[in-house]
Amino acid sequence: MKRRTPNLRNLARRQRWMIWLVGASMLSQFLVFLPWGQFHPVVLIGLVVLQLAVYVLMIVGVVLLLIAQGSHQLLIVFCGIFMIAPCGNLLLLMLVNMSVTRTLRRAGLRVGLWGVKDEDVERVLDPMLCRGCSYNLTGNISGICPECGRPLDAEQRPSG
Repeated sequence: MKRRTPNLRNLARRQRWMIWLVGASMLSQFLVFLPWGQFHPVVLIGLVVLQLAVYVLMIVGVVLLLIAQGSHQLLIVFCGIFMIAPCGNLLLLMLVNMSVTRTLRRAGLRVGLWGVKDEDVERVLDPMLCRGCSYNLTGNISGICPECGRPLDAEQRPSG
């Protein structure tokens, strides 16, 4: 079975979303170690609900990342179930993130600590924008970006 082409916009957005969820998970884990004895029990219940919500959103996030990447349905189901395992979910999250990062880099995107910016994704996907500086190349016949001097890619060059 042929793998579907990944949706780069969704992949980049969902990866950023997952990075934020990992940060929220780390923050909620840190909050557990604070001296909660002086707080009202409702605050403690709220913290537990927050941790549970982040955990569920991380499971959903991994499934959505795999869907955007074009993964096989059986792999998506397996990973969604495996995310319930306490230590396995962290390992799986790292593996999925590495795979998504590799896919984004193959598409010519630079992945930073917080993922890929929307502007970078649009620059790669829009054939009328320069890959180097995002200058609009509509009507350009020279084959070189007038803004940054970069030669245009083959699909950006006018045919004729």
